[in-house]
Amino acid sequence: MLEYIKGKVESIENEYLVLEAGNIGYMIFMAKRELMELILNSDVLIYTRLVVREDSMTIYGFKNKSTRDIFDLLTMVTGIGPKLAMGVLNDTEISFILTSILNEDVKSLTEIPGIGKKTAQRLILELKDKVERLNIAFEPLEEMTSNKNPDKSSALEALISLGYNEYEAKNALENVDDELEISQMIREALKIMS
Repeated sequence: MLEYIKGKVESIENEYLVLEAGNIGYMIFMAKRELMELILNSDVLIYTRLVVREDSMTIYGFKNKSTRDIFDLLTMVTGIGPKLAMGVLNDTEISFILTSILNEDVKSLTEIPGIGKKTAQRLILELKDKVERLNIAFEPLEEMTSNKNPDKSSALEALISLGYNEYEAKNALENVDDELEISQMIREALKIMS
């Protein structure tokens, strides 16, 4: 129903932001790591998922479609509701979740807060085939660091050392010209992520 909302960040709270669009303030719940990247009074586009319950309507927001796709996958799993899915996305790198599912690594999945052994097994059982078919820009760090452009690999490592998560840094670098020097690549990637 709501693909995205584009508007001005009016306030940023602990678990949500208020986004003003068309003179309406939308309360949008987001992962804390994404909330921390937003700036008050800035114009942003937030991809959304509206969850309708008997007694409430809640909007969950994401900075990109790929993260929303992972949220959708997680909420398909028996026993994982939207709040737990947001908790998983908040506490865990997407590449870690996807790699653990593909490798059928129950032990790693149980390290995620809120995920027990049975839920981890269900994640693998219900999502492995879907993750394999996912059409999102996902490659583990090892694959990118072995690609044909060593400068991009160095830029990725630099961005990760600056505190950016691997998944977002990699996506940003995919939109940066391969011919640039490392320092320029890093600057361009930082612009994309801000």
